[in-house]
Amino acid sequence: MTTTREFVPYIRRTLQEMPPKFDPPTEGFLRHQGFDTEAVRPMGLNESMFPPSPKVVEAVRSRVHMINRYPDAQCPHLTDIVTAREGVPGENIVWGNGSEELIQGTIHLSLAPGDGMVLPVPTFWGYRAMVRAAEADCAYIEMLPDGKVDIDGVLGAIGNKTRLVFCVTPNNPSGGYLDADALSRLIDGIPDSVLFGIDEAYAEFGRHAGGPDLIAMLKKRRGPWVVVRTFSKAYAMAGMRIGYAICSDGDLAQALRKTTCTFNVPILAQAAAEAALLDTEHLNKLLDWVAEGRAQITEGLKAMGLDPFPSVTNFVSVKIPVNGRDVTVALLDRGYQIHAWPDPGYENFIRITVGNRDDNAGCLVALKEVLAAA
Repeated sequence: MTTTREFVPYIRRTLQEMPPKFDPPTEGFLRHQGFDTEAVRPMGLNESMFPPSPKVVEAVRSRVHMINRYPDAQCPHLTDIVTAREGVPGENIVWGNGSEELIQGTIHLSLAPGDGMVLPVPTFWGYRAMVRAAEADCAYIEMLPDGKVDIDGVLGAIGNKTRLVFCVTPNNPSGGYLDADALSRLIDGIPDSVLFGIDEAYAEFGRHAGGPDLIAMLKKRRGPWVVVRTFSKAYAMAGMRIGYAICSDGDLAQALRKTTCTFNVPILAQAAAEAALLDTEHLNKLLDWVAEGRAQITEGLKAMGLDPFPSVTNFVSVKIPVNGRDVTVALLDRGYQIHAWPDPGYENFIRITVGNRDDNAGCLVALKEVLAAA
């Protein structure tokens, strides 16, 4: 948007002042730009490089003939599964078109223009746009040098106007998680009048690595809380757009539900999610594959003399001695799409999604060549 453009009366000024919405480099986007996507390994968006369960594929096929019908509005079958596993009432569970819809809904249900929010950064790039669109007064708390959340900084930033504290664990793009001690400090330190939101997009990876059971710990909190999860990562279903939130109480869940569309979760996504939740064997295999690949990338980066962040997720981030965006362009020319951190002050940081052994090895070789040339 240029500075000479006149403001129009029917669009909120805040939205007009915001930069254009980012268009992620998906497979379709790259293909439209002229890239041979058959020759590009997608290691930049944290999509699963491993396939979904065959049972998921079969469930989708079995429901294709139903796409002329509306999906269930509240996903009752999926709710029953989550209720049984997490020990929470069904009325406390809300389903969304991916977890991002529920994150945005949590922000909107809690914050009026000028209200306060606290958010540790760097984190998922979509938060800044959602916070700005809500016209919230957000305190961004920089991570510690080791990639962990600055708990003292988060608690110290809470003021009289604060309505919401949001944390992402395991965090994207640093890859670490809130351990039990850090989570306990937040649970005890955030006032009961403030909503505590947790984005658990990488929840399954965190638990596989020995992370705490967040729901069990949050049940001890007197104040309100909401945990948001997705099927995009560990269940290898990024294209299905389905996620869910577990809320501390039914009133909070009902408020969150009001921010979503009526038929927001596609009928095929619901069928796929049910099959994915029930196929724990495939989930465990995928988590093992990712753990092996993550170790391969981490050790490969260390062999180059780099110091990657400790990660429990399906990606590894590292600081490099040159500009990250330049490196992503050079790697894309070599057939590997990776990600450069977009946050100001982190221009030399990159993130690599875990693939199979050949993907990881090839990306490491290409990265070494690019860094040597630079």
